[in-house]
Amino acid sequence: MIFNLIFSFKYNEKVIPIKIKSDNMTSLIPKVLYENKITEVLDEIRENYGLLTRKGYIYGIIAIDQDAKIIAIDSRFDNKLNYWDLSSIGAALYGVARQGQDFFDTDYLERASIIYNNMQLFVKSIGNVIIENKGEREILIILLTDKEVNIGVIVLQMKKYAAKIKEAIEKNQTIKNTLKMSERELKEHIKNLKRQILGNKLFLVP
Repeated sequence: MIFNLIFSFKYNEKVIPIKIKSDNMTSLIPKVLYENKITEVLDEIRENYGLLTRKGYIYGIIAIDQDAKIIAIDSRFDNKLNYWDLSSIGAALYGVARQGQDFFDTDYLERASIIYNNMQLFVKSIGNVIIENKGEREILIILLTDKEVNIGVIVLQMKKYAAKIKEAIEKNQTIKNTLKMSERELKEHIKNLKRQILGNKLFLVP
């Protein structure tokens, strides 16, 4: 299936649109996001959910921090999804939900979700990890599913595997370096990742 993906970057304060043309979205995913121990745990969550319920469809699972820095995606991530956008939307949703937590004066936020037609976006915190020279970083799991998925079972799976995910993050120096990045460093990091995987597929839109 051929599709066009459009995004933009700033050059001398001008926003320049970029178009990526590809016949396979998986070719646009850096290996660092799905060849790691965290991905293996996300795959376990997906597989165990299927064994327990055999109900609904999971389009993708992403692990991020509260600033939308992507840590890992599951290896069966739907190749029609834009993982960069999904991570930003998930982090924003969780941020709004945290504001609601303060407004309603509650002790903790269980989870945040939005339903669009037959799809639901679900975000849950699995706790914090300690990053040297950065302090605590909150780890969020984002799921995009259809409406048939049993969120209660997913929550139980996340609680079961939370410690395993956090341990894998703390043992992965590459991921810890990403979580330490400033906003400027992260933008440069993402640009480099896209340059590595896009190569000559990157061109300016006329």
